[in-house]
This record gives sequence, structure tokens and C-alpha cells, in this order.
Amino acid sequence: MAFPTPEWDLALFKLINMQWRNGVLDVLMPIVSDRKLIWLIATPLFLMIGKKSKKWRQLLLGFAFIGIAVGINDIGTNIVKDIAGRVRPKDAVAQSYHYDYKKSEWLQRPANFIQTDTHGSSFFSGHASNSTAAVVMAMLIWPKLRSFLWILPLLIGYSRIYLAKHYPLDVITGWCFGLCVSYLLWKLILKRLYETWGAPKEYRIPYRP
Repeated sequence: MAFPTPEWDLALFKLINMQWRNGVLDVLMPIVSDRKLIWLIATPLFLMIGKKSKKWRQLLLGFAFIGIAVGINDIGTNIVKDIAGRVRPKDAVAQSYHYDYKKSEWLQRPANFIQTDTHGSSFFSGHASNSTAAVVMAMLIWPKLRSFLWILPLLIGYSRIYLAKHYPLDVITGWCFGLCVSYLLWKLILKRLYETWGAPKEYRIPYRP
């Protein structure tokens, strides 16, 4: 079910991956795209907020709900990836730049590079969808976070294009999918559960399944 790359999608990919490059982004983008970065941010933030607020119950429940949203989102993402079978740009576009994490260096496909893979996992971006699902759920649980959390999925999505892991369409679709998954989960199931289990005892809403 792999589909041809739209002209705008390929043109924007080439701008980001081949032309809008500089030494600073070459260092930052592999870091931003590394999954370990999320843990490095989330763990100290969780401990800091918990120590300051003393609301460990609400925090643990909130992070559990974020984990549920990301888990369900990831399952859906992988199903679509397998069905779509779109080849990643690093394996399809001549002269594209990609980062080799094992060698810790940037590599470039030759000008005469010819695509050999017929099935891939480019559509859509799991990094973009999972980070968006996590951020949307966090903002629904803790509304005061809305002012700055959006920058995380935006940077992660951009890094996936910069690293030639995805086309812009993959990232945009991932953002939309992650947003929808978390919003629907919250509205249909998790909001009620959070209000029931996460609030102080005197404010809890009786749970009625």
C-alpha cells in the first residue's frame, strides 16, 4: 500500500534535510531525536514537582495515564506503519543526509543512489505521534503546562525530517494522530477516572462505570 511521495512533501524534505543545515543543528537534532532525552527530562521534572507539591498520588496517576496514551498510540502507529509500508527518505532519496547513531557520524547518500527497499516504516512518524500523545495528555491533566510543552513534539518532529527518518507528511500525520488519540482517550475514559481517583478524598466523584 506504499504511496508515491507528493511533490511538496519531497521538496520540503530536501529543504530541511539538505539545504537548511548548519553545525549547531547537526549536533542538536540527533540528541532531540534520541528517545532517552524524554526520560532525562521527565524524571527530574517528576521528582521536582512531586517534592514541591507533595501530590504524589496525582502525579503518579497522571504519568500512568500518559503511559497508557502513549502505549495505545504506539500500537496504532505501528499498525499503520506496517500497512502503509512507506520507505524512509534516507533509503529512498539520493544525496539525503542521515545520522548513524552507532558510528556517531553524519553520512550522505551518493548522487547516483538508487532505492532498493520496497517496504519501510516511514508513514507515519512514531516519534511525532508518541511525543504529541504524551504532551496532549499532560496538558489535559495539568492545564498550566500548556504554555511551553508544545515545543517538544515540534522539535522532535523537525528532527525526524532533519535526520532523514521521515518526510514532512509523516511528521504532520503523526502529530495529528497523537493529538486525536490522547484527546479521545481523555474525553471518553481517562478524565472521569482522574477526577475519581486523582482528586483529594473530599472532592472525589463517585465512580460509576
